Parts: sequence; structure tokens; C-alpha cells
Amino acid sequence: MSEIFTLLLRLEGPMQSWGYRSRFDYRDTSLEPTRSGVIGLICAAMGIARGEDISCFNVIRMGVRVDKDGRLERDYHTALKVIKADASNTGTVVSFRDYLADASFTVGLQSSYRELLDKIAKALSSPTWMLFLGRKAFPLTVPPVVDQKDPIKPGNLEDHLLTGKGDKRVVLEAPDGEKTQHDWPLCFGERRFKPRYVTVKFTPNEKGK
Repeated sequence: MSEIFTLLLRLEGPMQSWGYRSRFDYRDTSLEPTRSGVIGLICAAMGIARGEDISCFNVIRMGVRVDKDGRLERDYHTALKVIKADASNTGTVVSFRDYLADASFTVGLQSSYRELLDKIAKALSSPTWMLFLGRKAFPLTVPPVVDQKDPIKPGNLEDHLLTGKGDKRVVLEAPDGEKTQHDWPLCFGERRFKPRYVTVKFTPNEKGK
């Protein structure tokens, strides 16, 4: 059996937005980073353009630990003289955009392909393009790679995310997961995605249970 490795990332900043069902005048956010958002972050770091092949990331299993939930906030944006498909003006359009304020997450990327995880870690430490947390106005406030000197750890997501105490929520990809999320990117250029299954677990509470 192939050895399993995990790369840990910290996604933290004043504001984050991980769109899940965003359409037209409403831009929502998931309560934790989506797979499409994390892969998009990696693509920016590696200099992979929107229309390029991203199938190499299919060998990665992802998990997220919510270290700090933050607050769900909403902004209202007003656009004047928006152009319709028939080239006429519609007047004023108000859009609603949700985001997470002061949230912090640990993201785990698990794979038997250590070389791929190494490339990702190096790219995130010296990115080709600017990195941001879901929107270009939302920068990271800490380096994304948790352990810069030794980023690739042996073991699976459960070994590294279900640790410590505090009853923190952990969302793990699992083929028999009880929840479905339609955020597995197939092609960013064509905005094609497929569903993935996840399960939700929790780190031990203060009593160790």
C-alpha cells in the first residue's frame, strides 16, 4: 500500500468568501473553504491559468478544520447603468455579497503523491500570482504553509486535523459522507464542477471526548 502524506495550510485573514451557490445579484459564502476555492488558490500560486488542465489535483483528498468560525457578514453593492444582454441600460442594480470576518481555518491536503504536495508547498511559499481568500480584495494575513521547513507530514487527514481539543468542526472528504457539496472543479475556464461527499466530525471537547 502506498504511503500517505498530508500538507497543512492555514487560511486566515480579516475577510474570506468561499462562494458555493453564487448567482447573479447574490454572492454567498460557504462556512468553510470550498475545494474549488482551495484548488483555485493553488492554481494562482503555481501560475495555472483558468482554462488549463487541473486533473492533476484529482489525486488529492481535502479536509478543513474550523479553528475560528468568525462572523457571517453581508455587503451591499450598487452598480449604475448596468448593460443588459440587448445592450440597453437597466438602471441601478443592487447585489448582496456575503463573507466571513475574522475566521481561521486549517486545510489538509492528503495524497500518496508526495512530489505533487511538495510542488504545491513550494508554490504557495513563492506564488506566481497574488493569493487571496476567495476574492481579490481579501488577502491572507499569515503564510499559507503551516510548517515552512518541513511541510509534508506522514499520515492522513484524520491524523492531523482531528487533533487537540476544543470541539472544533472538521469537514472531511469521504466516499460515504452524509453531505454533498458541488464544488469539485473540473475546469475553471468553463466553470464546470462535480459533486463530492463529505463527512463532519469534531475534535475532542475540553473533557477529551
